Amino acid sequence: MQQIPLLDLSSYYQSAGSTPDLKQLLCQVDQALCEIGFLCIKGTPLTQQIVQHAQAVATRFFDLPVSDKNTVKALKHANRGYTGLAELGLSYSMDASDLKQDRQAPPDLFERYRIGPVDVFATELMAQYGETAYAPNIWPEGPAEFKGVMQSYYQQVNQLAQDLLGIFALSLGLERQWFANKVDHSMASLAINHYPAQTQPALPGQLRAGPHTDYGTLTIVAPTSAPGGLQIRTKNGTWQDVSVEPGTFVVNIGDMMAQWTNDRWVSTVHRVANPSAADGLASRRLSLVFFHQPNPDALIECIPTCIDPGQIEKYRPVNAGEYITAKINRHFKSYLAA
Repeated sequence: MQQIPLLDLSSYYQSAGSTPDLKQLLCQVDQALCEIGFLCIKGTPLTQQIVQHAQAVATRFFDLPVSDKNTVKALKHANRGYTGLAELGLSYSMDASDLKQDRQAPPDLFERYRIGPVDVFATELMAQYGETAYAPNIWPEGPAEFKGVMQSYYQQVNQLAQDLLGIFALSLGLERQWFANKVDHSMASLAINHYPAQTQPALPGQLRAGPHTDYGTLTIVAPTSAPGGLQIRTKNGTWQDVSVEPGTFVVNIGDMMAQWTNDRWVSTVHRVANPSAADGLASRRLSLVFFHQPNPDALIECIPTCIDPGQIEKYRPVNAGEYITAKINRHFKSYLAA
């Protein structure tokens, strides 16, 4: 069982300047992201009451008949609305040769509702990205409160993501607001992942979510506690279950942040395992997964404090929007057409 560090962010919110508690927090963040790319957090303004209410409303949506859910069916590659069970394969976006078998596995055993930015940005930005990064959201007719609850949750978790970026900046020896102008019109998205109870055996090689890394700056996950959860791939290639304390958020960095830091911080391969057959109906699981991503026009290039004299930059600068679009299109690969 891999114990991801649980960090209390209270010292960040309570401190106007540098304090011993804040310095300790920054060192802990840097160490965790250097070693495993994951951490758990508590002590944030986003309360468990807010999270649990959003999870309850989302569960009511997934309880609807498939015909109702299909009325808000996501267009392929649109990344908005409902995607049915076993229509995505997260491992399909991976390049690693040792994951070749996973890339050929059946699609994943979850269904998803995806929401993009809920704010309206400047006219010139909407003109350029209104059909891609800022594509309109699709909202179901029911539950009646779904739209309002999810818009509110998106805005609150987006603020938490920006707070985390302030912590990340300080951990890297930067000014607190270093990331601010690179994420102030972020193309972040909220994915509500529903893993139905597994009452039938999975196909050979099929998982709840196949091995993958995330694509953006950071991911904030609020999971329910049902069996069949997160596993991370260790440095020696083995898979380990992750113990998550109830009432906390799981945070991991994505490929963009790893590239930004010149691989000082690691974007770790992870997956969602199948539950035991004995868990039956108790294995139903739901996660609110917030994928924070930079502005679509942000240039991702090596952070100055992440390269020493004489070192080389491992990556060429890349436009964030183009990179994310390419990744998303790959994980929509159709298993049936393969």
